[in-house]
Amino acid sequence: MTSLRDLQLAFATAVRTGDAAPLVGRVVTNGIPAERRVGIYANNVRENFLGTLEATFPVLARLGGRDWLRSVGTAYLRDCPSRTGNLHSVGERFACHLGAALGDTRYAYFQDVARLEWAYQQVLVAREPDAFDRDALARLPPARHGAVVFAMNPAAALIASVYPLLAIWQANRPECVADAGPEIPLDAGASRLLVLRRRDHVELRELPAGDFAFLSSIAQHRPLATAAEHALQADPDLDLPQALIRLVQLEIVTGWRLPDSNPLPASPSPEFRS
Repeated sequence: MTSLRDLQLAFATAVRTGDAAPLVGRVVTNGIPAERRVGIYANNVRENFLGTLEATFPVLARLGGRDWLRSVGTAYLRDCPSRTGNLHSVGERFACHLGAALGDTRYAYFQDVARLEWAYQQVLVAREPDAFDRDALARLPPARHGAVVFAMNPAAALIASVYPLLAIWQANRPECVADAGPEIPLDAGASRLLVLRRRDHVELRELPAGDFAFLSSIAQHRPLATAAEHALQADPDLDLPQALIRLVQLEIVTGWRLPDSNPLPASPSPEFRS
């Protein structure tokens, strides 16, 4: 006798793949074949899933074409079904899926474009940062400065890529005129991008090597001494105090704590790639 759990798993698989054969004989037809009944659910799930992918990855849709995105999205639905009922989470593993599918092709850069577009979506829904307590930081004894753990704005993400991601993204936004400019060479330069939500828009900016290395350490909750070392390795000429002041003023660094205080709230996990 089939358990309820096994029946539910079989139904979920049939809805995801469109193959209702394993359910024939277990679905009351009542004048409508089991395949057609399951097909209605499968079609609704697929269209909602693909529609969400198109809305989440508009630059990829333009680069590869809508038909391509729907085709690869169908395979993604089959191989990586969403683990929540929230449609916002649909694209969570899409970049990894593209990396596996396109890693050895001339479209390998699609994975990094997907990482950027997913970061954009994540910062849109991230929580607001806590207030930065500058007065308390100013009172901290200098001997403890190296132990301070700064916090990056939770509505921010870092993306590193060997490709000119910002140029690709800017040239292929949905509002751009088709064929408006020359093709962007994929070897035109690497990217160190900050994706940051402002009050009325999401800002994308290229960061200098030192700033990016510094923020990378901050995003991983490393103490100031370690973050400073990492930053100076990337840019020996970096004026670290001025860099920190600049990042706080830009509301990229938005908090701090000492290791023996309460842990920092979880923030979006930025993806780094050298």
